[in-house]
Amino acid sequence: MRTPCAYRAALTIGLASLLGTALAASTTSAATITQVMSFGSNPTGIGMYLYTPANVVAKPPILVGVHACHGKGLDVCATGNPFAQQADKYGFLLICPSAVSTDGCWDVHSMADLTHTGAGDASGILSMVNYVVQNKNGDPDRVFVAGHSSGGMMTNVLLGSYPDVFKAGAAFAGVPFGCFAQGSVDNLGWSTTCATGNVTMTGAQWGALVRAAYPSFTGTRPRIQFWHGTADVTLAFHNFGEEIKEWTNVLGVSETPTSTENNAVQTGWIRTRYADSAGVVQVEAIQETGQPHNLVIDGTEAIHFFGLDGTNPVPDAGAVDSAGSVGGATAAGGSTAAGTGGAAGAGGDQAPAGMTGNSTTTGTAGTTGVIETGGSPGAGVGSMATGGGAVTGSSTGGKGPEVTGSGGSRGTTATGGGSSGCSLALTNPGRFDLASLWLVLGLPAVSQRRRRSRD
Repeated sequence: MRTPCAYRAALTIGLASLLGTALAASTTSAATITQVMSFGSNPTGIGMYLYTPANVVAKPPILVGVHACHGKGLDVCATGNPFAQQADKYGFLLICPSAVSTDGCWDVHSMADLTHTGAGDASGILSMVNYVVQNKNGDPDRVFVAGHSSGGMMTNVLLGSYPDVFKAGAAFAGVPFGCFAQGSVDNLGWSTTCATGNVTMTGAQWGALVRAAYPSFTGTRPRIQFWHGTADVTLAFHNFGEEIKEWTNVLGVSETPTSTENNAVQTGWIRTRYADSAGVVQVEAIQETGQPHNLVIDGTEAIHFFGLDGTNPVPDAGAVDSAGSVGGATAAGGSTAAGTGGAAGAGGDQAPAGMTGNSTTTGTAGTTGVIETGGSPGAGVGSMATGGGAVTGSSTGGKGPEVTGSGGSRGTTATGGGSSGCSLALTNPGRFDLASLWLVLGLPAVSQRRRRSRD
């Protein structure tokens, strides 16, 4: 037979769950996707969609999410898309351009897009940003871009041609700025020479292409993050290393990474960071080992790199890692990895410099705190368990992740009513807000009704 404590706990959890489901459904349904028909100069006639989350902030940052070949803007401005999910979470506006070419790809090869004063697809996207700034109170100082495949190429193009507009970008399975202008280009704008990894330049040569897009620009250039799968046969992995060379040159940092992290994000993946003298990461590159062209789109990591999750952009040089914990030293052997990547077989790609190193050691996880309820009607609510502090990474091979410490002290049982108290353990204390609401407001009300029924 259930005890009164068990009934109260079950009722509390059930009501909190129902309320949480209702609130989540309400929030999701309130997001709007709008097609904007007129937004300013649009030389190539591309389309525009705008994703506005229910919790849009007062002066929202702007993210341009650029779709891949054979896609459309609604692929990105869709509930469930990684960047739409992040918009729902952090309240920024998501612009989703839609290509109109016959193959649904973006023009990333012509001078109309590779120059600041051009009149190509990139110019139309710039008009979308201006429209959102002027009509939706978007923040012109926090404009970002991310895209996959052709969208990753356009990310490179937008950062190169409009460094005065964008703060940072994330290119998933893209190619360097100007790469598709090299070699032969077919009638659809596709460069097989670049796509197959047959364009190799020095960092200075690549950098010159970017600087030529806007020769008079002297301001701060946008930071950039790269993602690429080693098994990509559509846009060869070779382009990943070329992107790193290009943008480290443009941003004035060394091609040798300031840190190398093995098993980053997922097992087997490698993250390298290229920081300036102030420790700010200008270029971040994530090698998705074994992944094909349709690789993992990690919106959470991209948004963190942009600083849109409420954190500052990640500094490097042993400052903090992506989890906010104290980092270890650069992996031993990272600087000697140049030329040791080895070929992946005939035609395989050489690993970029410093892409190997010792793995990190994960600290010991702490114990989850417990929230306790009081005893019989009228009793107070127990205090929240105090969590432990971050554990410093002890490995010399990378950055120690932030972990919970040795576990806080158990919440004290509130006194009152002569009862020993009912313990309610939450498996995820980070999401206790709705449950605690019912504990504070719902439980006394239920108890009062039971008292009245006895009277």
